[in-house]
Amino acid sequence: MVIRKNMVAGIILTFLLAFVAKLLSPFLPTLGAEALAMLAGIVLGNTIFINQRWAAGVKWAEKYPIEIGIACLGLNVTLTNMASLGWQGVLFILIQMSLTIFFVMWLGGRIFKVSPASAMMMGAGNAVCGSSAIASVAPVVDATDDQRRTSVATVSLAGVVLLFVLPILGPAVLPDNMMVSALIGGTVQSVGQVSGTASLVGGSVVTYAPIFKMLRVIMLSVVVIFMARHAAKISTDTGTAVKSKMGIPWFVTTFIILMLINSFISLPHLVTHTAQNITSFFGVVNLAGIGLNLKWTTIKSSGAKFLGYGLVTIIFQVVIALALIYMLMGA
Repeated sequence: MVIRKNMVAGIILTFLLAFVAKLLSPFLPTLGAEALAMLAGIVLGNTIFINQRWAAGVKWAEKYPIEIGIACLGLNVTLTNMASLGWQGVLFILIQMSLTIFFVMWLGGRIFKVSPASAMMMGAGNAVCGSSAIASVAPVVDATDDQRRTSVATVSLAGVVLLFVLPILGPAVLPDNMMVSALIGGTVQSVGQVSGTASLVGGSVVTYAPIFKMLRVIMLSVVVIFMARHAAKISTDTGTAVKSKMGIPWFVTTFIILMLINSFISLPHLVTHTAQNITSFFGVVNLAGIGLNLKWTTIKSSGAKFLGYGLVTIIFQVVIALALIYMLMGA
């Protein structure tokens, strides 16, 4: 995490873009700061800031702040989140996550022919918490920077699509707010996008959708361990596919420790609120860096394939979520 002199300009650029995206996001609530930062970054990174003088700092900014953000996320979830949903809510999330992971990995490998690392990152990103989950899984599946960036971009755009669709679809097909909360909290990718989507519905959805989402976040460490083991199995079977790093990233371990502390010790609101703001802003920094580093050549070479991959994934997620909600929550 050392900052060298040649990184300063790129780091300042990335943080400034994230700050501007945060400032503008209230005026573009259906887009959100994360998607705004990423889309602006793609445009700026391929036009005005294409010079290599920015590259080292942008690469640092897209990699390291999000790790701190993931660790701080532990201060905003507790084990009591699980109890507040009841057994039906917990079972819904566990089945939804499991089916999403296995389907997305199968879909990527068999239908869209993406790399094992990309399929695993897409599975984790869609099942857990978007770019944060991808950043957590990427080291243990030995993903390249381009694979990680493409996965983050795809998952983030999928979240934007759901942000537009679910506030209309949810109330139209589900009879009460708890079920709409389950749909939004069980499918939308990032924590920020869940809050944004819920706010467009209003009422108790604003309270309960993030709780469903937090249960997915609690499962982050389990998903990282599963992906590490799966990557190791692929490496053993093929000898070349993936050279997995079995160690769990420090920020995932810290996330678990902070979550346990927050579960058993009543922390001051200032601490949890500050942690929430750090997680939120560093998530935007990550997306700004992803956008600035995502080049047209990468988009052209894998754009259509990954957009199709992402579209089929969210259709599957929504259909399965609705079916499970009807079966488990008595719609």
